[in-house]
Amino acid sequence: MSWLRILFIGVLTTAFCWPAMAQERKKPVAVRFIIDDNGDTLPVVNIETVTVRHFKKRRQQIKYDKLMRNVKKAYPYAIAARDELATMNANLEGVTDPQQREAYIKEYEKQMFKRYEKELRSLTISQGRILLKLVDREINNTAFELVQEYRGSFSAYFWQGVARIFGENLKSEYDPDEEDMYIEEIVLLIEAGVI
Repeated sequence: MSWLRILFIGVLTTAFCWPAMAQERKKPVAVRFIIDDNGDTLPVVNIETVTVRHFKKRRQQIKYDKLMRNVKKAYPYAIAARDELATMNANLEGVTDPQQREAYIKEYEKQMFKRYEKELRSLTISQGRILLKLVDREINNTAFELVQEYRGSFSAYFWQGVARIFGENLKSEYDPDEEDMYIEEIVLLIEAGVI
């Protein structure tokens, strides 16, 4: 095989892999080589399918781009909520005394406030709405159900009342097939490492 062919294969492989490596992907791009019938070595790169949304009206595109920014901002907090809840539940497994359980939950809540309060307060109303939906997506419980389970019914109804005053709903559920179709699409692109 001539040095020119080797150089061409190297350039071709780099051209296929470079965009993927530049995006800090979760998993590395696998490059393998095959030898064809003529004895030529060819790179084989699996490229993931990417959905590119293009709207006919500029206003729709702007709205979608804004939704994408908001989902990208809110999604890490939904993941953090899922992970923190899993940690808290693992630590509560051996606790049978209701008073110890309540004390642990309150202490854990204080730690979470210290860790996330400033960042969460900087979210916009739209990002907060999306976060409520994404929490339901990640945990399979609405924010209302989580508050009710860990802080009691009184707290859940109190915070639901406060949310309703501001036009929000802690009981909002995630619907990836209809209402939240675009959010689901964006989350899948984030998980694939495309955006």
